[in-house]
Amino acid sequence: MSVHHGQDGSATVLVLAVTGVLLAAGVVGSAFGGAVLLRHRAASAADAAALAAAIEAVAGERAACERAAAVARANGGSLVSCTMRGAVADVSVAVAANGWLGWLPAVRLSSRAGPAETYQEKRAPLDPAS
Repeated sequence: MSVHHGQDGSATVLVLAVTGVLLAAGVVGSAFGGAVLLRHRAASAADAAALAAAIEAVAGERAACERAAAVARANGGSLVSCTMRGAVADVSVAVAANGWLGWLPAVRLSSRAGPAETYQEKRAPLDPAS
């Protein structure tokens, strides 16, 4: 003879609920980490592209911006804009997420590079951080 209590199976429901909460927290934490990584990749690509353009400035704006575009691509981004003012390069780079984080919007960051003495002349027109 078996006696059924009103609590039968409640431990299974509790374990499933806790597992679901932990899984959701893991997904949210992983997405947040992916977004932070994406922003760091965009910053690295923008900085490297700006430095490459500033180094190539002596060859002219076209050559400098082509070099910036190549460096941005090598760092997983795409060059959005490139402006040269003498030896100072202002670039903007976009980096898109891939894989399961593809739903995140692309991160677009700007960077400026050139000789140190030129930075006192004019403030860089930077894109708002994404």
